Amino acid sequence: MAISKVQICNRGLSRYLGVGRINSLDEATPAAEQCTLHYEDTLRAMLELHDWTFAQEQDVLAEVTNTLSDVWDYAYQKPAEAMRLSWVNKASDAHALMDQERDPDTRRRIIGDVIYSDVAEASAGYTTFLDDPTKYSQHFREALSAAIAASCAMALTENGRLAQSAAEAAESLIERAIVHDESLRETREAQLLPDWMRERGIS
Repeated sequence: MAISKVQICNRGLSRYLGVGRINSLDEATPAAEQCTLHYEDTLRAMLELHDWTFAQEQDVLAEVTNTLSDVWDYAYQKPAEAMRLSWVNKASDAHALMDQERDPDTRRRIIGDVIYSDVAEASAGYTTFLDDPTKYSQHFREALSAAIAASCAMALTENGRLAQSAAEAAESLIERAIVHDESLRETREAQLLPDWMRERGIS
C-alpha cells in the first residue's frame, strides 16, 4: 500500500507521543488538527536542509528586470517551488562540470524571489517542494514522522520529556537521512562512470 501523509503522521504520533491514530487530516480531533497545522511547514523545513536526490528539478530561468545592473549582469525569477538552489549556470556547463565531479554552481545572490547572476541564459538546479510522500526515501519519511511528532508534542501531551525525546529523535533521523541520501548520490555518480575508469579504480 502506498505511503500517505496520514501514515507518516500516525507513525510519529504512536511511536513518539503515544497518541491514538487518525483516519484523516480533516477529522475534528486534536491530533489531526495539530498534524494539519505542522505538516507542510515541517516538510518545507526539511526540504530546505539538503539537496535531496528524490526532489531535484532543473529549469531554465526567466529573466526579469535587473535592479542591480551595476553589480550583476542578469536577474532571474527564482522558481516558485524552489526550496533550495543547488546551482545556477548554463545547463550544458553545469552538467559538464558535474561529469567531472566539479561544483556546477557560479557566483550569485538571491534577494527575495530574484536571483542575480553573471551567467547569460542561466538554468538552475534546485530542491523542489515535493508533496508526494510516495517519492520520499524511507529514511526521509522516518525523519519527517519524528519531526512532526516533535512539533505536535506539547499541544497534544503537555509533556516536555516526550517533546524533547521526539526532537532528539528527529535530529538524529534527519542526519541519518542526509547521510543515506549522499550515499545514493555517490552510487549513482559511480554508475555513470565509463567502464575503463571503474576498472582502473578511478572515481
